[in-house]
Amino acid sequence: MKRDCLSLVGVSVTQDAKSPFWVAQWSLSNGARVKRSTKVPVEGGLFQGERLSKVQARKRALLVAQELAAAAQVEAERQDNLSVRELFDTVLKGKLGRLSVATYANARTTYAQFCGWLGACRAASPARLVTRADIKLWVTDRRAEVRCKTVQHGLYVLRAAFNWALDAELIARNPCDRVSVPPDSKDERVVHEAFSQEEVQILVEKLPDEWAAAVRCCLGTFGQRLGDIRQLRWDQFDWERRVVNMTTGKTGRRLQQPMLAGFYEWARARFEWAQGQGGDAAVWVLPRLRVHSNPSQEFTQLVRLHGIGLQSGGGQGKRRTWHSKTFHCLRSTVVTMLHANGVSQGMAMELVGHDSPEVHAVYLRPTAEQLREAAERLSLMSA
Repeated sequence: MKRDCLSLVGVSVTQDAKSPFWVAQWSLSNGARVKRSTKVPVEGGLFQGERLSKVQARKRALLVAQELAAAAQVEAERQDNLSVRELFDTVLKGKLGRLSVATYANARTTYAQFCGWLGACRAASPARLVTRADIKLWVTDRRAEVRCKTVQHGLYVLRAAFNWALDAELIARNPCDRVSVPPDSKDERVVHEAFSQEEVQILVEKLPDEWAAAVRCCLGTFGQRLGDIRQLRWDQFDWERRVVNMTTGKTGRRLQQPMLAGFYEWARARFEWAQGQGGDAAVWVLPRLRVHSNPSQEFTQLVRLHGIGLQSGGGQGKRRTWHSKTFHCLRSTVVTMLHANGVSQGMAMELVGHDSPEVHAVYLRPTAEQLREAAERLSLMSA
């Protein structure tokens, strides 16, 4: 590269053997050297509708270089002073459409909570000023209010946002690195259980129609999550092949869930009824359930009203009371029933949609009666 000595306030233009245009150069406030093409031809010629001589081209290139440097400096200062709130807003915009509705909402809630914890003044301050000590103090304060898993999830969301800022060279280090969350105490631990067959029958027979249908759809698709069940559409049902085509919102896994005879007959009858209703009912399997603001909590309240499961938790801070049987426990119910009926682990994992035996094992929660029945099958125990 041959350098031209024409420069002004740190801005210069150079010639590059690989480019027919003058190249602008300048230094950022951090000392980094930046190069940008001016698009002005070194030998002169047409530029933005004006024909320039070689001498004129050099002068015009320097003017363009100064404009580029000024714009870059403004942008560098803006990024250097990007506030915590602006950082989170930028990250959320990038996630929009790439995450499930529930995951996006959870991230937005976490960002709002952290900004609230920082206070209006610090949330409007540069994100580069957030330190590891801040994150540790936030973890300590949150653990005084909620359980370990809730704080871990929030820390994961914050770490992802600051990682984005690190990759964009807006911050020098991620303040969430090497920050851990104290584990739950014995009294804080949540214990969830699978539903028994008798309890499942109660859910189907006594819950409001939309929730009873949701339970049927969950069991009929081998324990798929509430978020996926709420978004079920009739065009996902392949009546000829008797499968339900699904893409899970949490993992993006594609499933073709075989419909057993009982579920097929129920779903086909409901489909034909829904087509007669028209509107949303003809499109969505559970149209009313889609608009519920907190469906998981609503389901748990209904379960408790019917005397199913145990309630515990609460205590100091904002720790929620928890119920031993939630909608997600239906996933454990399916896993447990599959194994109790002799389905192999590999086949059960495929049906439920688990990628690893370790995750799958977490959902295997046999009741005392199931354990007794399994034990009685062994001749050793009855000898």
